[in-house]
Amino acid sequence: MNLDGAIEKFERYLSAERGLSANTIRAYVTDLAQFTAYLESTSGEIPDAPSITLSDVRGFLRQQIKRGLNDSSMLRKVSSLRAFFGYLVNRHEIPVDPTLHLSRPRKRSRIPPVISEQSIKEMMNIPEDSDLTGYRDRAILEFLYGTGVRLSEMVALNISSFIEAGEVLRIKGKGNKERLVPWSGKARSAFFEYQAKRFGLGKNTDENSLGKYAAYPAFSAGHRRRISPRTVQRIVEKYLRRVSMATSQSPHSLRHAFATHLLDNGADLRAVQELLGHESLSTTQIYTHVSAKRLKDIYRKTHPRS
Repeated sequence: MNLDGAIEKFERYLSAERGLSANTIRAYVTDLAQFTAYLESTSGEIPDAPSITLSDVRGFLRQQIKRGLNDSSMLRKVSSLRAFFGYLVNRHEIPVDPTLHLSRPRKRSRIPPVISEQSIKEMMNIPEDSDLTGYRDRAILEFLYGTGVRLSEMVALNISSFIEAGEVLRIKGKGNKERLVPWSGKARSAFFEYQAKRFGLGKNTDENSLGKYAAYPAFSAGHRRRISPRTVQRIVEKYLRRVSMATSQSPHSLRHAFATHLLDNGADLRAVQELLGHESLSTTQIYTHVSAKRLKDIYRKTHPRS
């Protein structure tokens, strides 16, 4: 069977029988078109589908790696090829699936960029105390860094969560699983200063002062409207850009900094796992790589015989 004709049939199958979205189908077809172009460039013609081998597939993937394709894109191309040749085998268009013994590429763990403790300190001094926006922005920055919670977890909180908390917040994370997160110090102070400014309360605002506002969102775009995740992303990016050259300047960067700085200062890995709400310890271990790298850098710079 002609390869171009096989791809056309596969495209109709994805639409009519699998009911996939137009964007997903386009991604499959784009990957297969690139594969076809590779085969034509190496052999001078487009081969028939039954003649394609595992070596052809591997050659195409090696070419994509040399071009600098990232891990996610490589995984998608492998999935596209597997789906296509699996379809052809099931329809008896080819006798053997050339991707059958193709090993699945592993997505490499990337060490997240780390915002230094000094940069965090500088960032917290930037929001101005002249208006409500400045108080809110500082409260958001202090809370994300001070607790390590996810953006979605923070946005979902109501004031009632803080009234009931004392110095330990109950956070509802992924899969509706709850965890306890300590909450004190500068994050706590900034939060109550923000609420005092927001509702026109006194300097001694605390949990007891906020009872009538329990149903309000903890962080808002005004007085009552819940702040959106995108707005928080813009706030964090705005301030991080002024103190750090890190490629990632997002709320998750503050979560990374929270975990890394705890480990740098002697925190137990399992305790950090609990604070972050990670199911697996291996997810948390990436932060030990960051800390170990920093220790090696310090050693090389300071030891006389390193």
